[in-house]
Amino acid sequence: MPLNRRKFLKKSAVTGAGVALAGAAAPSAQAAESAMKKPAKAKRYSLTVLGTTDLHGHVFNWDYFKDAEYTDTAGNAQGLARISTLVNRIRKERGRENTLLLDAGDTIQGTPLTYYYAKVDPITAKGGPVHPMAQAMNAIGYDAVALGNHEFNYGIETLRKFEDQCRFPLLGANALDAKTLKPAFPPYFIKKFHVKGAPPVKVAVLGLTNPGIAIWDKAYVQGKLTFPGLEEQAAKWVPKLRSMGADVVVVSAHSGSSGTSSYGDQLPYVENSAALVAQQVPGIDAILVGHAHVEIPELKVTNTKTGRTVVLSEPLAFA
Repeated sequence: MPLNRRKFLKKSAVTGAGVALAGAAAPSAQAAESAMKKPAKAKRYSLTVLGTTDLHGHVFNWDYFKDAEYTDTAGNAQGLARISTLVNRIRKERGRENTLLLDAGDTIQGTPLTYYYAKVDPITAKGGPVHPMAQAMNAIGYDAVALGNHEFNYGIETLRKFEDQCRFPLLGANALDAKTLKPAFPPYFIKKFHVKGAPPVKVAVLGLTNPGIAIWDKAYVQGKLTFPGLEEQAAKWVPKLRSMGADVVVVSAHSGSSGTSSYGDQLPYVENSAALVAQQVPGIDAILVGHAHVEIPELKVTNTKTGRTVVLSEPLAFA
């Protein structure tokens, strides 16, 4: 039976309407001033991570094909305008300074609105408009967004222009320059959260995109970009983030959790590998999952090397 997002929201901050992944981080206690004094107790700090994914150009709660407001049998609504209301509510409850807002990709393709700003009145034109998704996400105050495969549907020039218009980084640790094999987009984002009476908590967000881009948008990316597997790149970057002092590591991954691939053996990398990343790569606390368009309020995966639990959540799609 489909989950009614409005009812579910009343019970939890983890919801298919777009708000996902509520977690907590505890910084270490300050060292004792001397061996003669009793060590201070660790001060706990609660951080709420909000997540959306697969927005696909849904700024408003509008069905462009019916030319009417969107509705379904479960009473759900769509669009960033609704998400803004939920985000503002959570920020008011928890304190904006104690929240992190992320997205797991597929932002600028999927509705007639996004087609219009890619092809009819393109953002790449001289003096062209600002993309509505950039305007909306800037206004809401996203902290970081992972690249989705559909970000490449209109070509790299359109994606780069959208990137320029965003006031948040587009992350893609496994989107590499085909010649240098260096990241073509920022791999990670780090934010410090200040805690009264304790050292700041440093939270790192690692962005991973989908290897299938090499097939699906071959015409745009061949010879320019390459997309290795998520597990491989997470294993490279997570230790670096920890060595840089990250107290918490969150992955925003445009990759489902099923461990399957729609493209078979055309690529040596798994399409839906978020759970594999959690299992195989030590040092990750939580993963915001995207790409599969399914609703997973919470999935706990045990890392095989450390035995620690990693929390995964996928907030359906279309905001």
